[in-house]
Amino acid sequence: MGGAAADQPGSAREAPWPDPADRERVLERLIGVRSSKPSFYAAWREKSARLDRTIETLERISAALCVTPEGPAALCEAVVEAAGHHFRARWAAMTFADGLLAHELPPVIVHSGGRVGRAWDEAPRVLQPLAARALTSRRPVVAAAGDGHDPKAGCNEPGGAVAVPMLLRDELAGTLAVGLPADTQVEESDLSILLTLANHAGLALHNAWTFQESERLRERAEGASRAAERHATDLERRSGQLERARRRLEDAGRRQLLGQERNRIARELHDSVAQHLLSIGMMLEWCRKQEPPSSPILERLLTSKELARSALAQIRGVIYELSSVEQPADLPATLDELVEELRHTTDLEIALQTRGSPCALPRAAEHALSQIAREALFNVARHAEASRAWVAVHYGERSISLSVGDDGRGDPERLQRKLERAAHGGSNYHRGLADIAERARELAARVRFAPRRGGGVRFELTAPLEPPWSDGPGG
Repeated sequence: MGGAAADQPGSAREAPWPDPADRERVLERLIGVRSSKPSFYAAWREKSARLDRTIETLERISAALCVTPEGPAALCEAVVEAAGHHFRARWAAMTFADGLLAHELPPVIVHSGGRVGRAWDEAPRVLQPLAARALTSRRPVVAAAGDGHDPKAGCNEPGGAVAVPMLLRDELAGTLAVGLPADTQVEESDLSILLTLANHAGLALHNAWTFQESERLRERAEGASRAAERHATDLERRSGQLERARRRLEDAGRRQLLGQERNRIARELHDSVAQHLLSIGMMLEWCRKQEPPSSPILERLLTSKELARSALAQIRGVIYELSSVEQPADLPATLDELVEELRHTTDLEIALQTRGSPCALPRAAEHALSQIAREALFNVARHAEASRAWVAVHYGERSISLSVGDDGRGDPERLQRKLERAAHGGSNYHRGLADIAERARELAARVRFAPRRGGGVRFELTAPLEPPWSDGPGG
């Protein structure tokens, strides 16, 4: 009995464990999970990790497809980065075929090691033949590692590579490819994700291109609208200018007609009335020379001659006003006409000289100076018994000088006294000198008679260039 009792503990320690089936049932009762495979837990963990990565990839893909407003290039880079992240790829790339997108993008975009390349020489050598196979077959293409003997697949990299076609409205737009890490198995779900990403990328690229093109067209339309507004404003401005020009032309036409009529009247007065008055004065002068100093007719002849001279001066003033309304003042030309006229109506030999730089004068000033020169020359021709006379005009910086000299027998001191008395308004003094004094006062000018070197008398006038001249003819 004792021996039997002693044998029982030993026999209990040496009893075998239940069979494996019993152990699985015991495990099932302990954890509440039934497994048909010993490797279920490892597979489940791998599936769970892959699912988590897929969900994260979908989030990245969604974010990548939302880059449309930034343009096609930014969208491509985002899609390539999302594909590389899902496969934990050594590189990811997108290639483009000739078609809708080729003119907007580089031939290839490669994302590798944090860098982005845009040329074939920056891409893996396997990419170009792999992309060509995917485009030709229009299906996903998988190149396993070590297939370098196949020149079409040509993958001498540590891992394989996958490429899927990218379609856009049933047309091949390019491919999306990834370089797999070593010891990576490609499942159908991975190919489906890559193919779906490629198809959505093609559509998103087209949308991005369309959006970019619409933005470009919108900017062009806005630019055209702004240009049209500028053209409209410019057209309105030019229309206003044309209207003002039309009114100016009409005014100029009316002024031209008025000026032509004024000139016609001035020519008529000059050719008829003025010439007749000049002839009357010359005939009266001839008659005066024929009468003896004691003749009672002499005083009447002198009065008639003075009246004719005054009428001629008034007619000349009217002619000047009529003919110079639209013409700028030109004193040298006016004096030249005066000298030419007196050469034909008197026996004087007259010389005209202009010094300095002639400048434009107001009409009133030009007329006053020409009338003063006329009166001075008439006095020389009438009283000085001279054969020659000299007229000189000098334009200074701030003043203008007029001088009339002769080689006659006049007395400058006597003439100066007569001029001073005439300036005070004495009616019994020479009317010509009174006119000279009056016009000189209008010009704020200094006048004097002085002896001329070589004999004769020299009349001198100096007037400022910018006095408060009146706009009338000055008598």
